[in-house]
Order: sequence, then structure tokens, then C-alpha cells
Amino acid sequence: MLKMKFVGAIEGVSGSCTWLHHTDSDIQFLVDCGMHQGNEREEWANRQAFPFQAARLKYVLLTHAHIDHCGLLPRLVREGFTGLVYATRATRELTELMLLDAARVSKMYTVEEVKQIRWSILDDDLGFKWGRSIRLAEGIWMACLRSSHILGSCLISIGWKVNEGNRSICFSGDVGCQTDENAYLPLMKSGQQPFADTDYIVVESTYGGRVRTPEHQDSQLRLARLAEVIAHTLFVKGGKVLMPAFSLHRAQELLMDVLQWMKVDLPASRHALGHSDNDRALTANVHAPLGHAVTQVYAKHLCSKSPNGKFKYLNADLCQSLAMHADEIQDMLQRLVEHGRFKAGNGCQLSMTKPKQPSNFDADIVIASAGMCDSGPVVSYLERWENDPRNTIILTGYQSAGSKGAELMQRASPSSLPSDSLASGQAEVIDMSPYYSAHADQEMLLDFLFRTDGYGSDKPATVFLNHGNPVSKYTLREAIRQRADLATPHDRKIMDVRIADARWFDLDVGELIEGSNEQAELLREVEDLRAQLRQLTEKTCED
Repeated sequence: MLKMKFVGAIEGVSGSCTWLHHTDSDIQFLVDCGMHQGNEREEWANRQAFPFQAARLKYVLLTHAHIDHCGLLPRLVREGFTGLVYATRATRELTELMLLDAARVSKMYTVEEVKQIRWSILDDDLGFKWGRSIRLAEGIWMACLRSSHILGSCLISIGWKVNEGNRSICFSGDVGCQTDENAYLPLMKSGQQPFADTDYIVVESTYGGRVRTPEHQDSQLRLARLAEVIAHTLFVKGGKVLMPAFSLHRAQELLMDVLQWMKVDLPASRHALGHSDNDRALTANVHAPLGHAVTQVYAKHLCSKSPNGKFKYLNADLCQSLAMHADEIQDMLQRLVEHGRFKAGNGCQLSMTKPKQPSNFDADIVIASAGMCDSGPVVSYLERWENDPRNTIILTGYQSAGSKGAELMQRASPSSLPSDSLASGQAEVIDMSPYYSAHADQEMLLDFLFRTDGYGSDKPATVFLNHGNPVSKYTLREAIRQRADLATPHDRKIMDVRIADARWFDLDVGELIEGSNEQAELLREVEDLRAQLRQLTEKTCED
């Protein structure tokens, strides 16, 4: 029997961790082991006892390097875990960077505990391909499929023998937003869907209640919007542009978009505003100490290829939009990391500040960490630039309640150009975060669940929803049921949709295990009440 118990990401969007026990081989393992992030209650959760014995775990199967999926791995080591962590090479290198940074900031574990993690790299051998089976024990195996969320991320499919047949379950990790039809963000190629004959799918629901507008799924509109804001700030107001950014993935995306503006869009921007192409050279600087090391990993792996010659991760449209070959993009990233500068064309230069170097207040455009503006180099730029109305701050990511970024978001403009009025005495704030979200919205999550890309199967799947707030999960559940009722040809058949909770579930027979954690049932009832309360509150506000 393979049984499953959700440990984290039951109530919210962090702390992803699922515990599995294959009783036939008596191996126990986890899919992800993430840190809870947010308020004091989340911090408290990080220090609570695990429901399992870390020393009895044989594996952790890691979907990607975000801290809410990997952040408690060193704590496992402290408590006796000596097994292997399975991950792609890029995920391993990024995870080590993220954990070393977390060890410095959170003090929850030590650098030595991070270094004691034992890794098994999924794509180390020449025979690697997405979907290849890897044996975990007698009668149980795994495979990884490409995700478009961040570099190195993957879905994890687990198969096991049941009597004379097989069963399988797929864990989505975080579902990316890139598709074959529209890979609209700059870096990652499209993600893959779960195998057509899978029995269970565990899917995140972060944006399960949200549908992204077509505008925010259009790469050309994003680039045009960014060009508009930058050009108006630099050439009309005579100011500077500050872009707070998360060090992992967001900083690298913004780097590519700014590079495209410099290489491709700048002459048109100058011409439209009556500026000569011979105007002064412009500079853009990336100042993110952790982002410097992360960019090194992107330089090594973003353009890597599978044995079949196809890119593992790279969105090939990036080569076309930048008019650069993949090896030129790789060389550009490497030059930024090693030498700190790259000539972008049109008299412009990209630069990257190395750790412990001072802020570059002379740059025209700065991409700076941290993304929520409470720490890191961005603080010094805000101190210098925030009270100058000529400048513009472009927000590109989520801002948690109580953060400096949330305060800035309160006065952000979602659509208008930066103002050239000096009356406010403050820098203009522009919200571009909807353009950059790397999470699938409701429509994309539905396609992720229902699409089989032509691989037919009549086997119905059971879906578990986790990693989302109650309203997102319940809204997504209803949307899944509505699409399943349509019985669209070639769609995957969905038998049941369950909200994840902390009870043991027998995956062999598809039933809850009797007597498993009565507290989980209370937790589920609390979730129901919270969802109902929030829906009532939203309805009252609308009325």
C-alpha cells in the first residue's frame, strides 16, 4: 500500500510538504519540505515538531527551489535525516543558495546543516529525459516532468504496483504560466501536464480563484508598457527607475526585459519623444547580493540542452526577441557575474553589483533586492530616490501586508504613465506585478488538470487541492467540477476533487484510513467556515 498525509500547505500558500509511506517496501519519503512564510503564526509553525521521524525518511523529492518548498530541509538533517534529496541540478544549486541565505536570516539552522544535505541529481547522466522512470524501491518509482515555474522546477510523478496493476500520483509543485501556445514571460519554455493515465493529481491552488486578464498574458504589451514607463521617466521627467525584485527568477526576468528595451526598443522610444539616437549612454544595474549568485546558476543551466538537443528550460522566443543566440545569452549572463558589465548596444551598458559593493546611484535603471522593499540594497535606493518626483518605482511582485512594498503599493498606479507633476514630492509608483506572476491562474490550472496533449486514457483521476487559501481552493474545486461536467472530448476525466487535509489517505483503494487524525476533520471544518465568512464579506462589500 502507498498511503499519503499532507503535512504543510493545508491552510495557506506556504510550507508545502507531503508525507508518503510505501508499506510493501517500508520506505517513507516526502514530496517537498517547505518553510512556512508570513506572520508570527507561520513562524511558530516552522518550529513545531514534525509528525514523522526524520531519521526514518529515505528520500525527499523536491519540486523546486522556492523556500516555501525546500526551506525546512536542514531541519530534517538536524533531526536525523540521512537520506537523499532528489532534484534537478539547477534546483539543487538554487536550493543551496536559498538555504544558505535563510540560515543567515532566520537562524533556524546552520550553514553546516545545509551542507550536510545529501543530493541525488535527476539530470546528471547522459540518458536524462523528462518523464524517465527512476526506481525508488521494489515496486515503486518516480519520474519528473518539466514545469515552467522557475529554473529547475518540475512535476513529480510517483508510480507503484498494486496487485497485478499499477497506480500513479502526480505532484504539481507550483504550476507555471508558460504554455506551448503562449510562453509569454521571457525565460522559461512551456510546462508539461501530468501523465494521461495518472490516478491522482495533487495541484496547488494559489491563484485558483483568479483569472488573469489577456493583457497580462501578452509579452508585447508587457514590454511596451515597460518601455513606456522607462522612457517617460528618463526622457521626459529626467529621473531614474527603481525596480524592487526577488533575487530568484524575478531579477533575471527583469534583466532580460530591460536588456530588450536597450537593444531593441530604445531608438523608437527616443524618436517618439524627440530625443536623438546620439543622446548620452544609459546604464542599468542589477544590485542583489543573492541574485548575483542565482544569476550564476542561470548562466550555467538556463540554456542547457537534453540529449535530444532540445533546450531543457529556455524559452526559445527569448533568442528571437533579443536577436541573440542561446550561447550569446549564456555568455552575457556569465560576463555580468564575472566582470560586472555587458555592452547592450545603442550606447547602453548593463552592470551587476557584486556582493558587499556600494549602491550605484549613478545608474539610470536599477533592479534591486529585496522584492518587498524591507531589506537589502533596495532600502538605500529608496532612501535616496523615493522622495524625488522625477523618479519612478516599478513594483513587479507580491507585497505582503505590513511590508514597505505594501505601503508603496497603496499609492501605485496600475495603468497611467508616470506623472511629470512635481506636486506630490514623491516618486511615482507603478504596479506591473500582474505582468510577471509565474503562477498559473484558474484557467491555466484547469488546462493543467484536463489537458492530455493527445494521449488518450479513459482512466478518471482524483484531484487533491493544496497550497492555497480556502477561498482559492473552494473556488477552484467548483471550477473543476463545472468543466468535468462538460465532458469535453479529449479532456481528462475527473472522478473526484478533494480539499487536502492532514488525514492519512490510502492511495491503493482511494479511501481515507479510519481513525486518522480527528484533528484534521476539525481543521477542514474551520477552513469551510473561513471560506464561507470571506465569501460573505466579499458579497457584503459588493452590495
